[in-house]
Amino acid sequence: MKTCREKASEWNVTVRAVNIMCKDGKIKGAFKEKRGWLIPDYAKRPSDGRTSLSKRNSTEIKPLPIGISDYVRAQSEYYYVDKTLLIKEFLDRKPLVLLFTRPRRFGKTLNMDMLRVFFEISEEDTAKYFVDKLSYS
Repeated sequence: MKTCREKASEWNVTVRAVNIMCKDGKIKGAFKEKRGWLIPDYAKRPSDGRTSLSKRNSTEIKPLPIGISDYVRAQSEYYYVDKTLLIKEFLDRKPLVLLFTRPRRFGKTLNMDMLRVFFEISEEDTAKYFVDKLSYS
């Protein structure tokens, strides 16, 4: 029988993680004696369902658009919080002047570029960037 500390060093995890696995019943044969858990020598480390970054498909991990002010690029290549309802608000209120007052790195330039792409008349069809994003209800 081994203690949590011994199994933690063997499995290369923290003692707390081993305690939680014991408490949740993930380690077969483990039992509590006084203030600590005793784990059988033959016990194997249970899988916790996590995957390492090297095992993930690199195409599903997108970076954050820090310093990116191009709406078309940001919404296709980066994690992007959809703010297209700003366009609906803009159309509903019909302001003469729209003043963006937010601290640095809040997406002011990105929002203005989104408005530009939406309202700009060009030879390219820009409606494809807003399909399934605007919901007027």
